[in-house]
This record gives sequence, structure tokens and C-alpha cells, in this order.
Amino acid sequence: MDINVRIPLPIPHGWFGLCWSKDLEAGDVKTINFCDQEIVLFRTEEGKAVATSPFCPHLGAHLGKGGKVKGSSIQCPFHGWCWDAEGKCTEVPYSDQIPKAALKPALETFHLEEINGMLMCWHDKKNRSPYFEVPYIEEFNQPDKNWGELFTFEYKIGTCLQEIAENDVDQAHFPTVHLSPSLPETDTEQKGIYRKTVAETLMDPSNNESVSEENRELYKDQFVTTFTRESWGLGTVLLRMNNLPPSGGEFVMLNVSTPVDRENSILRWQMRVTKNIEDEVGKAIIDGIANGLYDDIPIWENKTYREKPVLCDGDGPINKFRIWVSQFYK
Repeated sequence: MDINVRIPLPIPHGWFGLCWSKDLEAGDVKTINFCDQEIVLFRTEEGKAVATSPFCPHLGAHLGKGGKVKGSSIQCPFHGWCWDAEGKCTEVPYSDQIPKAALKPALETFHLEEINGMLMCWHDKKNRSPYFEVPYIEEFNQPDKNWGELFTFEYKIGTCLQEIAENDVDQAHFPTVHLSPSLPETDTEQKGIYRKTVAETLMDPSNNESVSEENRELYKDQFVTTFTRESWGLGTVLLRMNNLPPSGGEFVMLNVSTPVDRENSILRWQMRVTKNIEDEVGKAIIDGIANGLYDDIPIWENKTYREKPVLCDGDGPINKFRIWVSQFYK
């Protein structure tokens, strides 16, 4: 690694977010900066989302700059050639015959999944096909009646996914940066691209300023809350909290990450709490997590990545985490 480069890591491979599903309507065409390249994203008139290379195979016009959806294809703004979801030409408006080379996939397309309210795109520098799936999270697809309102957040951050992901295992930063106790992992499972950790803590909302004085007395009893964090590569992380006060409520958060380039990332968060804590306590938890990220951002955007950090026994399992993550750079 080049020690003179602030972030010497390459972009990892895996599934990453392109945009919220709701932000791409039928007929829309968007240009997305994704993994150090541009991708053109469009939704056909039938509703299918498609991701392609930006440049028309004909004479190289940018499909995201003036291109239009025509049926199930995108039409080039230069000569009107149309390309479908497989990258095949479906129409040349001024010719009765489509060239044989264009009847085969000539426009590069990308593996795309629409799931959990998000359009997810597969990235692999070696052009390998996806070897794991994006997990289906029921609470962000078909939540049952016990779950409350959905809250979404989006952050653009000047750092790489590795730095952001390491935050969860960096136990020593919580008291300093967030003024909160660390959450040592009590159980860890790592199997292939999947990682799961469990931690427990005492939750006491009675001293939370977001809770009214009247309710602080009601919530004075402390609850042992379980934190379960599941990761599928570096692009998808699911956090659950169980047994939240005052009535054993639940919290769920889905974090979908996107490498814009080697030094810039986008985080898209979705959060919900169960209706039994949807009042002040649930709101305080969501606000606290959403706003807590702003404590981290100035540090991330001004630090360098240490390949061989000097660590002590209270720092958390950073090296073990890096060993697991290394598979996504191979």
C-alpha cells in the first residue's frame, strides 16, 4: 500500500446500493456515480429497473444525457438506437436491419436486484457473477402490523466503506466520540461473506433529555437490551435491538452502503421501531442513532487508513474484522 495515499484500499466487490426504489419511476433515466464509474439506470415502461454502461455501442453517445425510455428499452439521444435490458439492440429507426453484432449483448449491463426498498447493483472488478444474494428483510418489504413508521436517512461521506465498517468493532471510540459506553461483543459468528455479532447493555431512558419528565419516572426501570448486527459483505448491515423499554419493544435498522469512488461513500439507512415504543422512546432511539453519525464524519473525512495500526487489548477485534473483510478485495 502507498503510505502517501490517505485511503490506499481498492473498492471492494459485492452488492451495493444505487438508489432508493421510490426515486426511480417508470420512464426515468439517471446517471449514477458508482464504484469509480458511471452507470446509467432506467426503468422501463413495464416497471423493470435496468443498469447499463453509459456509452452507446453505436457511436459512443452518453445514454444518460438525453436518452429516453421507449417501451422496454433505452433510446440513444444521438441516432435513436434502442437497447434492452440484456444490452441487445431492439431498433434502428432509419434502417430495416439491425447489425448482427448488435443483436447480441453489445451494451454492457450490470446485475441488479430490487429488494428492501433499494436498487442494489453487483460490483466486481474481475467481472465475476454474484456469488451471494442480497438478504430479504421482512420489515422493509412487508412489515407486520406491529411495526411503526419507516424513517429513511442518506449521508454522503468522504471516506471508504472499510473505515465506516470498522467503526462497529472499534469499541474504544464510543466513550470518546459518542460519549456512550462501549458494547463488547459477547458472541461472534463469521461464515463466508456473512458476519453476525451479539452484544448486551442496560438501557435506561430515564435520563434521556428527549423523554419528558413525566415519562422519565415511568421508564426508570433498566432493561437488558440485546444488540444483534448482521453483515452480508460490506454493502448490507442489519441491526436489531430487542427488549427495549418501557415495554420490551424492538428496533430494526438496515444500512446499505455505496462506494462512489475510493474516497467517497453514500450510506442509506432505514429504521423502524415497534408501535409499543413508537412514542418518545422510539423517537429518541432513532434520532440518537441518525444524529450520532455526525460525530464520526469529521474524523473519517480527515483521517488516514493505517494498514498496520498500533493497537491495545481494549480496542476491539479490529484485526479479526480486517481478516474477514479481506475476502472482498481478492
